[in-house]
Amino acid sequence: MINLLDLLFPPRCAFCSKLLPIGTGTVCPDCENNLPYIEPGKILRKVGNHTCAVTFYYEDMVRSGIRALKFSGRSARARVFATYLAQTVAEELGGEFDAVTYVPISAQRRFRRGYDQTQLLAKYVAQTWDVTAEPTLRKTRNNPPQSLIKTLRDRRENVQNVYAPRKHADIAGRRFLLIDDITTSGSTLIVCADLLLSLGASSVVCAALAGGHPEEKP
Repeated sequence: MINLLDLLFPPRCAFCSKLLPIGTGTVCPDCENNLPYIEPGKILRKVGNHTCAVTFYYEDMVRSGIRALKFSGRSARARVFATYLAQTVAEELGGEFDAVTYVPISAQRRFRRGYDQTQLLAKYVAQTWDVTAEPTLRKTRNNPPQSLIKTLRDRRENVQNVYAPRKHADIAGRRFLLIDDITTSGSTLIVCADLLLSLGASSVVCAALAGGHPEEKP
């Protein structure tokens, strides 16, 4: 039986937004066959002193899909994207964490969007291990987006003193997986991972859905 919601809101590819035949899945064949996966051997990179696993290059349909998630209200796409990130985490970072957290957006951006896309991504990744993504950090001010800042030095300065621990966050002695949607310079992940360690976390590994471009060396 065809779901009435499918008729009113036909399913679209989570990456390119192409209309999909009802009941055929969440990603179109063209995207599924051409997703810009990072090559084996380059999936793991260092952000500061922290290991980070990244699934895709920030290219083509991945860029379009993430932008739709962040700026066009397509929150349901987080569940689809999380399946790819969870597989990367399982293959590259399995056994290295026992708790999942994420890089939060500011209260102002969350109000405008109606959700925190990274929190949603972490939520669905965490469900792979039957745990809950925990809100350990908060963003204290609405700094300019990293995507608007060009130099590495300015990116690092832009995220200094922007994050703080959430009240009653359970951090000390735990091994965290820290999730972000996109990593470019790694500055945001470095600041958040370092903060978790300073608050007593025993270790932090990181993961992001996308980052970098094929012509760049991670």
